[in-house]
Formats: sequence, C-alpha cells, structure tokens
Amino acid sequence: MKTLKELKYFIILWLTQSLSSLGSSMTGFSLVIWLYQDSGSALTTSLLTVCSYAPYVLMSIFAGAISDKWNKKAVMLICDSFAAVCTVITLVLMKTGSLAVWHLYVLNALNGLMNSVQSPAADVAVTLLISEKHYQKTSGMRSFSNSLVSILTPVFAAAVMSFAGMEGVIAFDLTTFAAAFIVLLFFIKIPHTEQVSDKSETLLQSAKSGLLYLKSNKGILYPPRIFPRRIPC
Repeated sequence: MKTLKELKYFIILWLTQSLSSLGSSMTGFSLVIWLYQDSGSALTTSLLTVCSYAPYVLMSIFAGAISDKWNKKAVMLICDSFAAVCTVITLVLMKTGSLAVWHLYVLNALNGLMNSVQSPAADVAVTLLISEKHYQKTSGMRSFSNSLVSILTPVFAAAVMSFAGMEGVIAFDLTTFAAAFIVLLFFIKIPHTEQVSDKSETLLQSAKSGLLYLKSNKGILYPPRIFPRRIPC
C-alpha cells in the first residue's frame, strides 16, 4: 500500500498517457490501411511511415535541449494538443472528400516533430514524479505498456475500423487524448527543477554539448548484451 501511495500520481499519468498513445497509434495504423486501400501502392504507403520517423530522427538532436529549456508539463500539453489538432484536420479533410496523400505526409511529419520533443520531456517528467528507488519498477511498467500498445494497436484498430470506420477510430483517439489532457492539466503536478546549465547557452550550443558527450561516452550508443558472447573452441 505504501508503494501504491508513493506511485499514485505516476500510475494515473502512466495509465492515461498509455491510453492516449494507444489511440494515436490506432489512428496511425488505420491511416496506413486507408491509404493503401485508396492508392493501392505499397511505396506510397511506406512513405507515410518515413514522413513520421525522418523528422523524429532529425529533430531528436535538438529535442533534449528544447525540453530542458521549457516547462516539461507545458511541452507535453502542447505536443498532445498539436497531435489532436492534426487528427481533427485529418477527419475534416476525410469527411469533405478532399484528403490527399500529401496532406497525410505533412501531418505525419508535423506529428513526428512534436513526438521528438514530447518524448524526452515525458521521460524527465516521470523521474520528477517518483523517487529514485522506484526508477527500475516504473521503467518496467512503461516498457510493458509500450509493448502492449504495439501488440494491441493493429487488433483494436482493425476491429474498430471494421465496425465504425475511420470515424470510430478517430473518436477513440480524441476521447483518450481528452482524458489524458485533463488529467495532466488538473491532477498532475510536476515539480520544477533548477537548471544547472548556463541559461545563456543557445539551442545549438546545447545540442553540440550533447553530441560531444555522446562522442566521449560511446558506450551509451551500444545496446547491452543480454547473452554472453560464445568463445569458439
């Protein structure tokens, strides 16, 4: 009971954000299905994923520096709201019959940019909500929810789309977004931390410092070995 009390706000944030992530993933998966049905081209459909991840990879160089300079809660709220607006725009374009492939490319690229900024802000926000002794436990919970979302996304998206169409998927997405947004805005208080870095440091200087740190600590870039390497006989 003591552990649950200490993790109360984390669990609330974790559950609502996981549901919101499921809704967003379902919308993305359904759009892939819709685009393939509309175009019949595997190349056109695969480029949709490229437009999502290419900005994410490029912007990740600066994302940490941006989230360090801004309020973590505000960053999460703004990025979630932006993603919801993109979803609403997609629905409006679809209902009016004017949704084109390039619309999806642009919207996915913008969502990729927002995700690259939100992700480090959310990671830091979680560590501020809990004590250090719970880091390992909460990390496992977040890994579990991420894996569960990956498994459930195609199942739920296909099921909802077959019964309620794209409108049903987007309705679920916006509902989970609203729940996560309200909880984060009114019920979660993320502590502020003092910045140890120089406030006069520019964004480019912060990104350069991060790259230099990675260069001097290359072990961070390599995944840990789960099994020992076999020694040949």
